[in-house]
Amino acid sequence: MPAETFTKTTVDVSDRVRTTFGDTSGAQVTDAMMIRWINDGQQEIINNNPVLKGTKYSDYTAEQTEYTFPTDAVQFIEAVYVDGRPVRNLTPQEYREYVLQMDPEVKITSDYPAIWYERNGIITFYPKATKTYVNGLKLEYVKTPASINAISSSTFLTIPDRYLNHLVDYVLAKALELDENYSASQYKQAQFREGLDRLSNKENVSQIDMYPTCMMDPDDYYG
Repeated sequence: MPAETFTKTTVDVSDRVRTTFGDTSGAQVTDAMMIRWINDGQQEIINNNPVLKGTKYSDYTAEQTEYTFPTDAVQFIEAVYVDGRPVRNLTPQEYREYVLQMDPEVKITSDYPAIWYERNGIITFYPKATKTYVNGLKLEYVKTPASINAISSSTFLTIPDRYLNHLVDYVLAKALELDENYSASQYKQAQFREGLDRLSNKENVSQIDMYPTCMMDPDDYYG
């Protein structure tokens, strides 16, 4: 996909919401409410459409099995590579079962790890490394959106511009709920969800176009 743009501000949201809601003075929907709903809406968008991508490179070091997250707020890790090789992710329970079955005394070492798991911001690899790869550890992850703290033309949203209208729908739904206009609020919530689904589907199509699936030839199974 093309690079995302991030040019919209909290005022872009506030103006649209207050004009539609009919509260341009901010008498009913205060800035504090608007800030809270914008932050909630940005997080809800990333929960559903993980578009804030990040990549970190660091050294993969011999004898070291544990590594910390990037300094960015990480929502979740999408993929891990060592020296260009993808490493399989397991849950903590699956990791323990794998090691207990394959190497209960944890004596095996290898040039490359076979598996990893994460807990409390720590990534653990198995088996222990025998080689160091400078900048050979690559993490691909989704960022948590940064919180905004002001309604101003210099406070930028932390979601891409193409999500502006959907964030407006989310915030407007909250304002309508505050006004006890529950049917209109539910309608806006539905619009918000449908908008996220449409963008998610477009992203999935773009990924398929970019990385076409290679179908296995049945003859390959039999040589």
